[in-house]
Amino acid sequence: MARLLLLSLFAASLLVACLMTGCANMPSQSQTQIQAQEQAEQQALGAMVQVLQQAIASPSPQHLEVIARYGTDSRYYVMVRGWLVQELSGIESQLAAHGDSAPEAMRAKAEHLRAAIRRIDLE
Repeated sequence: MARLLLLSLFAASLLVACLMTGCANMPSQSQTQIQAQEQAEQQALGAMVQVLQQAIASPSPQHLEVIARYGTDSRYYVMVRGWLVQELSGIESQLAAHGDSAPEAMRAKAEHLRAAIRRIDLE
C-alpha cells in the first residue's frame, strides 16, 4: 500500500513538473490551424499588394478596376489611397521638373492615378 501511494505521488509530481516546464506548450491541432490560417491571410495580402503594384504601374481600364476593387474595401482603403497619393505626388513632381517636355507616358500615369483616387473616393 505504501508502495502504491509513493508511485502515485511520483506520477503526480512528474505531471506537475511537466506542466510547469512547458511540456503542455506543444502546439495543439487548433494552434496549428490558426497558424495555417494566418499564413494563408498573409499570402493573400502579399498577392493583393503585388496585383496592386502592377495595376498602379501601368494605366489601363482593367487596372483601374483592380484598384477600385481593393480601394473600395474598407479594410484596405487607407493603404490603397495612401499608396496612390504617394505615387501621384512623385509623378507630379517629375512632371513639374520636366515642364512641357514631359513624356506622354508620365502624363498618362498621373491621369490614371487621379482617376483611381476619384474612383475609390466616390464609391
